[in-house]
Amino acid sequence: MHDRRILLAEPESEHAAKLTEMLEAMRYSVERVESGILALQRLQDSDTPEMALLSANMPLMSGMEVALEIRRRTRRRQLWLMLMSSTPSAEEVAMATDAGIDEFMVKPVSSAELRMRIRTGERVQAVYREITDSAAVLEFHATHDPLTGTWRREAMLDLLFQETDRAQRLRTPLSLLLMDIDRFTELNLRHGYATGDKLLPLLTSRLRDQFRSYDIIGRVGGDEFLIALPGCISLHAEQQGDRLRQSISRRSFRVDGIDLHLTASFGVAESQGRSPLIVLREAERALATAKLQGRNCVRIYGTGETAQTVLPESRRKAVLNPQT
Repeated sequence: MHDRRILLAEPESEHAAKLTEMLEAMRYSVERVESGILALQRLQDSDTPEMALLSANMPLMSGMEVALEIRRRTRRRQLWLMLMSSTPSAEEVAMATDAGIDEFMVKPVSSAELRMRIRTGERVQAVYREITDSAAVLEFHATHDPLTGTWRREAMLDLLFQETDRAQRLRTPLSLLLMDIDRFTELNLRHGYATGDKLLPLLTSRLRDQFRSYDIIGRVGGDEFLIALPGCISLHAEQQGDRLRQSISRRSFRVDGIDLHLTASFGVAESQGRSPLIVLREAERALATAKLQGRNCVRIYGTGETAQTVLPESRRKAVLNPQT
């Protein structure tokens, strides 16, 4: 929906009152400031209006200077900037264009001219929003799994490197929890791959219920999910994994009138500021131990036999290799 707000930077009270009346007739909510400094400050706020009508002559800072600064300082979003001047020259108009002014008007501004300039701005901004929304959709699909809405493998790895940098800088713990659905291939063969595809979003929803909003969840294989747990040592990650394990095993998933009973195995590894690729490999080995020890359990890398267990080549997922 179009933002029906406009910032009016005009020191002359009489002219400001006339402009406000015209803008309100166009169903705009007008926010007025009287100096260039105040206009610049307001245009840098996160909730600033999408349009601004600036007087060329203002105390402390001219409208031209406001435009130059706002274009230089922020690329947060498109702002439609209009400049008004009482005695414009060809040089001033050229300077306004170079400063990033979208429309130039001569004072006193008529209602017809103001309406035309505003409508032009609305059309341009509508196109801008459409392009921005399309780009956001494309970016989402490039980084998220279309079936579950979780992060894709490549995007997940990028986030892991960022989280590792943060853990190193703040000296806080970070653990990885790798989950694999037990005998998922058999389920697909028995009930069909379409059933498996319908099951995964239900599983993801239950998975999200068990974790915090800032935990990072990614699908890194057909039936394999990776969860990054900032602030958690391996013991806490094990407890989180066990709660999820019980949530999965104790309540069936209903798909197309069929109750499907699942279990899952989990591997845990703690970052300790090391490369995510190393920690992922350790989580894989811990997961392999969970599989070898009967499935439906959680194992931490480095405890018991885990450190010596090597993941069989036939079971290795493509977690560490985005090209496969």
